Amino acid sequence: MENTNNNSFLKRVFPQWWDILVMLLLFATSQAVSGMLLQLFGVEAPTTSEIDAVDVETYMKEQGALGRYTAFVHLFSFLFSIGVLWLYARIRGGKRVIRIRHKASGFNPSVVLVGVMWLMASQIVLEPLLELLPADDGHGIGRGMWAAFTAIVSAPILEELLCRGVLFEVLNIRWGVKVSILVSSLFFGLLHLSPANAIVALIAGFIFGALYVRTSSLYVTIIIHAINNALAFALISFGIDDMSFAEMLGNGVIYYVVYALSALLFVGASVEAWMTVLRANKKLG
Repeated sequence: MENTNNNSFLKRVFPQWWDILVMLLLFATSQAVSGMLLQLFGVEAPTTSEIDAVDVETYMKEQGALGRYTAFVHLFSFLFSIGVLWLYARIRGGKRVIRIRHKASGFNPSVVLVGVMWLMASQIVLEPLLELLPADDGHGIGRGMWAAFTAIVSAPILEELLCRGVLFEVLNIRWGVKVSILVSSLFFGLLHLSPANAIVALIAGFIFGALYVRTSSLYVTIIIHAINNALAFALISFGIDDMSFAEMLGNGVIYYVVYALSALLFVGASVEAWMTVLRANKKLG
C-alpha cells in the first residue's frame, strides 16, 4: 500500500521544475551517447571541402556523402532522444502523461497558408538583425536526395514531435499553454546552434506553438515546418541561399513595401495569437 501511495504521489506532482532540467539534461546526454554509439560502429562524418577548393564533381560527391551521413545520424539520434524522454515522462507521470494531439484540423489549407505566410514574414522582419550576427560557417546537411529527406521529412517530424509533442505536453500538464509555448520555443531555438538560426527558430517555435494550441494538431506544425525547410533547401540547391531578401528584391522600393507588409502581418498575427493564448491561458485539454 505504501509503494502504491508513493507512486501515486510522484505521478500527481509531475512535472516539477527540476523534471524539466532533468529532461533537458537527458536530451543532451542521449545526443552524446547516440554519437558515441555511431562512432563505435564506425559511422563517421565524411570529408568535405569548400566549393572553391575542388572541382564540381568532387564537391557534389562529398556533399552527397554528407547528406547520407546526416540523414542517418539525425534520424537515429532524435529517435533515441525522443525515446529516452518519453520513457522518463512515462515513468514519472504514468502511461497517458504525453498526449500527442493530431486532429484533422491540422490539414486545413487556410491555416497552413496563414502559418506559412506568418513564418515567412517573421524571417523577412528579422533579416536586418540577423545580418549583424556571425554567419553559420558549418557545412550544413549536404546535398542530394538524403539531405532533402532530412530537411523536408525527418527534421520536421522529429523536431515537432520532440518540441511541440513531448516537451510541450509535459509542460502543459502543470503550467498551461503560455509557459509551454515559451519554453518549448526556447528549446527549439537552442537546437539550431548558431545565433542567427537560433533566433529564427525561437520565433518559429512561438508560431508553431500558437498554431498547435489553436488546432490541437501536430500535423499543422509538421506541414509548415516542412514547407519552410523545403523552400530553404531549394535556395541552397540553386546556390542562392547567401542572398538576402533585400538582394533578391533589388534593395529598392519593392523591398521596403514587402518589408512593411511583412512587419504588419508578423506583428498583427503575433499580437492576435498571443492575446488569444493569454485569454485562454489554461491547460490544453
